[in-house]
Amino acid sequence: MNSFLSRYIFIFVTVSFSPAFGQAISDTDLSKYEVVEEGVKILTLSEVGSLEDDYLSSLENEGCEATLPKISNFYDSANVVANILRQGNEPYYDARRDDQTRIARNSALLGELVTAEQEMNGLLAKRNSAWVAEAKCLIQLGDREAGITRLMRALDFISGTNEAELWAEARLLLWSEVGFSLPE
Repeated sequence: MNSFLSRYIFIFVTVSFSPAFGQAISDTDLSKYEVVEEGVKILTLSEVGSLEDDYLSSLENEGCEATLPKISNFYDSANVVANILRQGNEPYYDARRDDQTRIARNSALLGELVTAEQEMNGLLAKRNSAWVAEAKCLIQLGDREAGITRLMRALDFISGTNEAELWAEARLLLWSEVGFSLPE
């Protein structure tokens, strides 16, 4: 057997049977459920709304350079709260179709789930809008590559039906950054 192959087999066997290789995170390990880094405060919906108002006001009155940190603070916080709201609906999402039908027969519960989902979707739409605002600012400040990267991320998450105007804004800006425009 050549030395390369024998080294490969030795490394594979050593790694495969090492204690760390076989250890998986338990389904109940709390680290799996941490939504923010230690020391970071989880905001309320009202606080996230204030962050949104702050960045929108700053964008209008102070310009992009002063606003960029406020934009990212808002969209990070909105994303965390949206994920928390979604987690409350997770048992419904994970349920089999028959179980979802039984859950839906409880109109009060279904109303709660729908309201939480609408709030979550609203936060995600606002997050997407903030991503596009951030991209526009970065491009305006001369960081074209970072702006394009943000636009590509935003376009991965923007809904083509529910956020049609934002989609148009983001795609046209992205295309213009590479010199593409639609014929008049």
